[in-house]
Amino acid sequence: MYELVLTALVEDHNFGAACAVLGGLCGMTPWESVQRVLYFQGPPRPVGISNQSSIDKPIRKDTGFLWKELHQNLMRQSYILQARYDVLKDRDMGPNATSMDLDTTPGILRWTDFPDPPRGQPLLAQRKKVELWDQKKLPSVMRDNNYQFKTETVEEMYRFFREDIEFCLVRHHFLQPLLEYVPLEAKEQLSSPSATLPPWESLTPVDMQKRWFLQVKAHVVQDNKPDELRKTQEQLLAIRGELDGVFDFKAIDRRVLDPRVVQQPQGIQTLPQKVTIGKT
Repeated sequence: MYELVLTALVEDHNFGAACAVLGGLCGMTPWESVQRVLYFQGPPRPVGISNQSSIDKPIRKDTGFLWKELHQNLMRQSYILQARYDVLKDRDMGPNATSMDLDTTPGILRWTDFPDPPRGQPLLAQRKKVELWDQKKLPSVMRDNNYQFKTETVEEMYRFFREDIEFCLVRHHFLQPLLEYVPLEAKEQLSSPSATLPPWESLTPVDMQKRWFLQVKAHVVQDNKPDELRKTQEQLLAIRGELDGVFDFKAIDRRVLDPRVVQQPQGIQTLPQKVTIGKT
């Protein structure tokens, strides 16, 4: 599947006006959702999803096809993957929330590729994408295949739909104060996701100006059909024209969206990160 996206920044004080415009355009009130997003970094040498012992059996035919597609992509290159879980602010966050068992909770495993070169359409980000929905034991699947947990965020999203086009207002939050994410030697790296989520009010915005990203998305399921891709590109550019003067869509440097892990060349030994001279 291919995902095509237009992106604009929306200032926090313009959020209400943006919702009003998109609500009128789509004829609906937004769907609000909050997701816990875990990031797993693949090994230096790609191994795919070779160990499937933790994947629930039996695997449905359509799901098996997606696992196979994901495995093939992860065999050629190692990536950062996302495991996503729906959460409710009142139920799953704060001192009264119960610990979330991520192995028994269904989640979404998401892989996205490095975006294609613009090819004359600088405002459109276009990349391959695989999503596996309603999957249990995702942390175990990641661990079985040497994917290392790195960090997590909470994503806040308001979505509008017009036919097969999705309009999303999105922003991300850190679970801890920003200082906790500074890689100082004195601070220990998290080795596993947080047992519980802090109160919603205590989250730290990833963007200190609390801005929103407006993403206008479309998907092409048959990514080997260039005519379908061109048709979808034209759809999105037409929407950009509709919203001209309301939202300022920007070209995004595709390197910002690069989820690839730097590969370790064959035969090269990894050097230690810290060496102490004169001690054994």
